[in-house]
Amino acid sequence: MRVYQYTSMISGGLLSAAGCIFLWTQIPENQGRMILLVILFLFFLLNIGHYLYFRRRFVRFSEEILWNAGRIMRKEKEHAPYREHNNKETLTSKVIMELEKMEDILRNRVSESEQEKEKLQKTISEIAHQVKTPLSNISMYHDMLSDSDTTKDEAEKFRKIIRQQLEKLEFLIDSLIKSSRLESDMIKLNMENNNIFHVLEIAVNDILHKADRKKIELSIRCDSDITADCDVKWTAEAIGNILDNAVKYTPEKGNIYIDVSQGEMYTEIRIQDTGRGIASGHYNDIFKRFYREKSVSKEEGLGLGLYIARNIITLQGGYIMVHSVPGRGACFSVYIPQRR
Repeated sequence: MRVYQYTSMISGGLLSAAGCIFLWTQIPENQGRMILLVILFLFFLLNIGHYLYFRRRFVRFSEEILWNAGRIMRKEKEHAPYREHNNKETLTSKVIMELEKMEDILRNRVSESEQEKEKLQKTISEIAHQVKTPLSNISMYHDMLSDSDTTKDEAEKFRKIIRQQLEKLEFLIDSLIKSSRLESDMIKLNMENNNIFHVLEIAVNDILHKADRKKIELSIRCDSDITADCDVKWTAEAIGNILDNAVKYTPEKGNIYIDVSQGEMYTEIRIQDTGRGIASGHYNDIFKRFYREKSVSKEEGLGLGLYIARNIITLQGGYIMVHSVPGRGACFSVYIPQRR
């Protein structure tokens, strides 16, 4: 806009000057030439005034833009004296408004970056804490095993403990890898119309030995023809994590019921146990990474199972709901979409 005005002014002045020179050569009288000279001089002054006026406005415009750009770079939040232009339909106000939008976007991105940094630091701290315990135990029992006074029975006991700690460490690393893959969208889901009974068969086989050890009875009610749109491997992983939790917090000789029903839009897999239950205030917390209630802190676990389960089901377009009465068990309902 400014360049167009300056260009028009200069080109207009040049054309007028050329016209005056042409008329000067055509008018023979001195008086006529004098009048033309005065007109040309007045026109020249008018153009100079025009130039100075627009130059002053352009300088003012540049100062406002530079001041606001500097304010953004300094991250100043107070109201700017130039904000009075915001309600005016001028080029200055429009540019300043765009700068302010850019300022808001940059601040939001910085805030998000800081939150991600804090989240990463917290995750690293949590991982370090989880890894530290098994490593310390392995180191301690290794030193005891190396002691010359250790008996054969004690040595066998220490080897067993070291093996258990190594299994725990392996499980932790495997869980962290799965969690990381889910968060970074690195997993590839093979979404097909799969048989749910087959999915349950895989999930139950992974926890069956743990349930047998505690003499927990598992009962499944699922028609052989029920299907859903899901990835067999990852869905079995999610269901298996929920079942693992159910076995872990259900006392010996308890019961776990798996009931599957097919609706119009979703297939529901309901997992009901007779364990200790979950307080209603912790329904959302149990799906957070590394979350564990204080009352179960002594139980073996990392707090990643339900976190991974929810992410897997969510990625497939489903969701998980939980209902529980403390002391009477918990019920997890997994909803998997029907074939799209």
